[in-house]
Amino acid sequence: MATDNGTLKALVIEDDDDIRRLLEVVLAQAGHDVTSAATGTDGIAQARDSEPSLITLDIGLPDMDGYAVARQLREFYAGHLVMLSARSEPYDAALGLEVGADAYITKPFRPRALRERLAEIMSQDARSSD
Repeated sequence: MATDNGTLKALVIEDDDDIRRLLEVVLAQAGHDVTSAATGTDGIAQARDSEPSLITLDIGLPDMDGYAVARQLREFYAGHLVMLSARSEPYDAALGLEVGADAYITKPFRPRALRERLAEIMSQDARSSD
């Protein structure tokens, strides 16, 4: 969803403060109004409240893993969901896509490359809520 002034909203669900701040900057530079959460529980609540058009989701959260968060998000959220993780095994990426992620990006990442990849994802149609 967009804000009243037409800016797209993004939600960052990431427990690492440095990575969360970096993602906030990258998304803000790409024109998003960014909110963030450090836990899966807070992220799910914020997704319900703010209706973002893009969510970035870490897998290793302190209260629940990102796969469980993604499953819960997909019960009500039809926007773009991108998993970001240091887990780089093919199994991890396959599971991320299976639980509803539109893309699975491994850390570390280059901010410019991430911004370009997110723009590409945002240009695709979001999931239908049917």
